Amino acid sequence: MPERVAMIGSGIIGRAFAICFSRGGYEVTLFDPLDGVAENALPRIAETAADLEEQGLLNGRTAADVTSRISAVGSIAEAVEGAIHVQENAPETLEIKRELFLELDRVAPEDAVLASSSSSIVCSKFTEDLNGRHRCMIVHPTNPPYVVPILEIVPAPWTEPAMVQKTRDRLEAMGQAPITLKKEIVGFIMNRLQCPILHEAFRLVAMGVATPEDVDRAMSEGISQRWSFIGPFEVGDLNAPNGIREYAERYEPMNRNIAETQRDLVPWAGPLIDYIEERRRAILPEEKLQERQRWRDRRLMALAVHKQWARENIGK
Repeated sequence: MPERVAMIGSGIIGRAFAICFSRGGYEVTLFDPLDGVAENALPRIAETAADLEEQGLLNGRTAADVTSRISAVGSIAEAVEGAIHVQENAPETLEIKRELFLELDRVAPEDAVLASSSSSIVCSKFTEDLNGRHRCMIVHPTNPPYVVPILEIVPAPWTEPAMVQKTRDRLEAMGQAPITLKKEIVGFIMNRLQCPILHEAFRLVAMGVATPEDVDRAMSEGISQRWSFIGPFEVGDLNAPNGIREYAERYEPMNRNIAETQRDLVPWAGPLIDYIEERRRAILPEEKLQERQRWRDRRLMALAVHKQWARENIGK
């Protein structure tokens, strides 16, 4: 029998993580406190698994094989029974996570990892008083993790290093790309990198510098082209004849001057969000959002296939 992993919360992230773990060979149980959500997740998972199989992104498995190991259950206790890993995917609300982890610590097997998909709340905020706090950590994905493999492992000060390493090894064996933060920080790495970009995107539109469409194009057809396979430090290292030190000497003053103009935040509300929403709905009607989300995932699948080919034929 395959080992069991429990998903607590069966929305977008819970469904995506279920595919990742099942693709990795685990049995996955789905629980959601809202009636019908876990059950309704199953056909959505099957649809995505079929797309992944078509692109060869199921680790050699079939969609039928992956979906056969995922089941919906009616209680947290049933979900975590016999589980080696529990992944909480609840809303980004401290009190909800505190209550959930109190229950998970009580009912989950004593040796099970208790992980949260929290996007910014650090684990120490909701695990300090737990008897099993040594096994608690953040495992934060970038959506959707079945094609964007990065996962942030963020331990609390009291998380046992052995539990962290066991989790990292497990995720790597599944084909994910985990990174481990050396200490807690609000927002972790991914959102702290993304946050300034989002604020600047809203700021540029609010200042009348560009339309939302052209800001999107600057990213999708510009910066992201190289960021899809190398990161900011390597970009700098390769963008000066003699590497990163010369890059810093050349461009730090310019970037500091730009940063001085980026201190004031604009609210993502009022006339600004009205304008951006109007532009977005003119391009993509609300009833087409789900269709476009699937298009996004299929484009990411194609990119994942290309990156794998490039690693094998061009080099890492």
